[in-house]
Amino acid sequence: MSTSSLSQDRDPAMPVPKLKREAIHSVVAAVAPFQSAAGSGLAGRVIYIDQTHDIVLAPKEVVLTFDDGPVPKNTPSILDTLDAFGVKATFFMVGEMARSHAAIGADVARRGHTIGTHSYSHPNLAQLSTAAAQNEIDKGVAAVTSATGQEPHFFRFPYLSESGRLDQMIAARGLIPVGVDIDSIDYRPASSQVLINRVMAGLAKHGGGIILMHDLQTRTAHFLPGLLTELQAGGYKVVQLRYGTPPQRQKPDHATPETPTLVQLLRGDGPQ
Repeated sequence: MSTSSLSQDRDPAMPVPKLKREAIHSVVAAVAPFQSAAGSGLAGRVIYIDQTHDIVLAPKEVVLTFDDGPVPKNTPSILDTLDAFGVKATFFMVGEMARSHAAIGADVARRGHTIGTHSYSHPNLAQLSTAAAQNEIDKGVAAVTSATGQEPHFFRFPYLSESGRLDQMIAARGLIPVGVDIDSIDYRPASSQVLINRVMAGLAKHGGGIILMHDLQTRTAHFLPGLLTELQAGGYKVVQLRYGTPPQRQKPDHATPETPTLVQLLRGDGPQ
């Protein structure tokens, strides 16, 4: 991993991200939003991460995350909604779900979303032996990689159950654990409006952040269009997490010659 672990066209006024051992969360800085996130659409910038740091967000920047899938009907519906709004999310897939619904997992990757893993069978890893926890993590990575064609670099702990022992295990595998700032609690029965209000209230309190949802839940597929509509109306931007560092701009093989000035032409100083 490189020493420059968070690359996001950072504004000099932004705080420098802090290296940490536990799962990353967001820090919303009280400065003007990024220029790259300007515009009337909901889609914002891309943040590249290659180590475990806080994610520094401008006010009203959010990261959409979905756990526990992929599953038929719900995940495709969520993908269509995200496409309709032109935004990308991170999907933390359970390995056995990815294995059972590999075509849907592959479609998540094909549509340009970020792939993460969520263990193989969603146990509480803190309650397992070291060997059993390692097996759950490794099997999950292998299953998600096989289904999507992409090796996941982001990890979310099942039940958000984390420990120093597990953090070291994740780090040894080059995985970056991602936490939660706003929990939609969509795994409990609630109307779409209640879920939307809960997320929006959390964002208003935190200023932005990482939103937890579940593509396993039908109610999530139902409330997502309304949530994205509210986010857009409220001036929010959806940021996508990506692993690695920003792609370097390639320099042209041959620089375009400058147009000579009249003085250069008279002196014979123009391009040869």
